[in-house]
Amino acid sequence: MVSTAPFHSICAHRLLTEVAAKPKWRLLILWMLLVVLPGTSSVLKADCSTAGEIPDIVESPSLRVVTLNMAHGRKDGRNQVLLKGETIRDNLLELAQLLDRAEADVIALQEADAASAWSGKFNHVDFLVENSVYGCSFHGVHASNRMYDFGTALLSKYPFQGAFAHSFVPSKPTTTKGFSVAALDWNPDRALAEPVKIKFVSVHLDFSRKSVRRSQVDEMVRVLSGLEGPMVVMGDFNTDWQSEESSLKHLAERLGLSAFDPHAQGLSTYGDKGARLDWILVSGALGFSRYAVFPEVVSDHYAVAADLVLKELDDE
Repeated sequence: MVSTAPFHSICAHRLLTEVAAKPKWRLLILWMLLVVLPGTSSVLKADCSTAGEIPDIVESPSLRVVTLNMAHGRKDGRNQVLLKGETIRDNLLELAQLLDRAEADVIALQEADAASAWSGKFNHVDFLVENSVYGCSFHGVHASNRMYDFGTALLSKYPFQGAFAHSFVPSKPTTTKGFSVAALDWNPDRALAEPVKIKFVSVHLDFSRKSVRRSQVDEMVRVLSGLEGPMVVMGDFNTDWQSEESSLKHLAERLGLSAFDPHAQGLSTYGDKGARLDWILVSGALGFSRYAVFPEVVSDHYAVAADLVLKELDDE
């Protein structure tokens, strides 16, 4: 039986109420997105500050994964451009402490900024690496202009293999989204003759249009269907499972992925209407043993965590 018991102290789930920006700030934000000339998306290389200090193979009996939209370090503020760099650093320190308490093997991040004028002019992923137990990272930048460089990222205590990033076809007027991919070798309790390579994906889909999300999912299928072995796809999908036209459901069907209890109540991750936008999907070789939404407010989204098991061993 799957447990939804907390990974650490969890109280009643708090829901955020999105604060509407004042008209003048709406105009400023719109100007940043539409008028500032966009640049070319880039990919930042994988890095591991703890290389040589830890094993290359994960040997824990289960894999703990976490996904979180970082909201550019603004926590629950109106917009990161309105915050001082010191405030953003303090927000990210809170976020790093939450991730440390989660004791994850792999963390997927979205709205993860490289050094950007609108969010303190420092690399948020590097900052998390320097201030957490997760010394290894891969950061794909999908959206760039003179105000920002941001995208998706993966963090771990273990060195990643075969990392790459993919940026979706631009979807103006919204910013370009994409996904990052990296792999780890896993041998649960050394029970296998050879470790199994697990691919991890951190993805962010467009928030504004179903048609764009469907197109982005089709891009994901084209890229990811060529990868062999078990896969974990995590991130902010900006949609739920309920609609027959759900891009999330379409992705799961096309790639043979499953979600934890997709119709469950009490697993909302965003807003005051109980929206479940942040998901963890796994391929058929993997199963869920625990699943939880963390109540701590470190973003306008809540972090989601799951413990995963290898079915062939769990069924023995």
